[in-house]
Amino acid sequence: MLWNKNFSLLVAANVLLYMAVYLLYPLLHSWLMVEWGCTPLQAAVTVGVFAPAMFLLGAFNNYWVDRYPRKSVAMRALLVIGAVNLLYPHVGTTLQVGGLRLLQGAAFGVAVMATGATLVIDVTPGKKRTPANRVFAWSCIVGSALGLIAALLGGGRLSMEQLLYVSSALCLAGMILVSLVEVCFRAPLDVPVCSFDRFLLFRSLPAGLNMLVVPFVLGVLVVAVPDASFYFSTAVGFLGYVLVRQLYTRPMNGRLQVFIGQLFVIAGLLALTLYASTPWILYSGAFCIGLGSGFSIGQFLRMMILLPHHCERASGFQTYLLLWETGILLGMLAACLPEANSLALAFIVAVVGLLVYQLYLHDYFVRHVDTPTT
Repeated sequence: MLWNKNFSLLVAANVLLYMAVYLLYPLLHSWLMVEWGCTPLQAAVTVGVFAPAMFLLGAFNNYWVDRYPRKSVAMRALLVIGAVNLLYPHVGTTLQVGGLRLLQGAAFGVAVMATGATLVIDVTPGKKRTPANRVFAWSCIVGSALGLIAALLGGGRLSMEQLLYVSSALCLAGMILVSLVEVCFRAPLDVPVCSFDRFLLFRSLPAGLNMLVVPFVLGVLVVAVPDASFYFSTAVGFLGYVLVRQLYTRPMNGRLQVFIGQLFVIAGLLALTLYASTPWILYSGAFCIGLGSGFSIGQFLRMMILLPHHCERASGFQTYLLLWETGILLGMLAACLPEANSLALAFIVAVVGLLVYQLYLHDYFVRHVDTPTT
């Protein structure tokens, strides 16, 4: 059974974690510009150091979860993320803000590894691990959207300090849920201190790099369209994809799925570019982008799950999680470039991503996957 108690607790904890993290993006970006006088690009770079920080401790991932209780590793990482929130009001320079973002990014990389790439696999029956990875990935997206919506809705009602407390409370609630997970303690193994296990899987990198186009577009929109209703419409579009896949359960041709997905994304971006001043077109475009992102990422995630060999699943899924966050942050940075037409840039990236998949990546996947596929 997929939705057992332990799996449900981990999914709920992950939604709370992503809400806590994504609530900080617009909050800190706006704070750096208003209180510190940063330009949009300077603020985005300071907030964006979170992304490379996720890779800082990755070489130690396998050692930690095989030498120490995995729940403990996850809970301590969540504790660091929540505790750092309380330090932002007391810093004196933007360099110190960047240092706190580095610390949170490193802890976040450990947290998603310990939960999504380790504990979820531990508590899921062998035949259910592929759908478990999909559900966990969907929960990341849902949590991200909820965090952005909470930040934009709460920005006019709560102070920055209060929103930081909200983010910390979400981390604390996630810690409590993880503490309730029942998983057998594994005796310490004799593993190397540094390795790429549960960190990066180079076999999956071509798919991961092509996949970056989806979160890149979403990252651009995080900066370009600061509208809570827009993100709600995007989330509804994504949930529409989930509903379609629940009703249409047969495997879908990968070329067709990415083509449909990117076509919806491109159409949504065109609607935003040409008719953004018309609310119903704006939100229809957001729905199309959410729906299209669901179709595209559904195939990319499938590739990232199927490309790993036996016992490489954790490394492959962690690679997906890290690259997803990297794409979001790259999109946010691109949207803050001086005089950049961010929507036009997102449109070009979406088209290029579609061409790369159709002309190269699909054939690469078919050649390298262990499971027969279309």
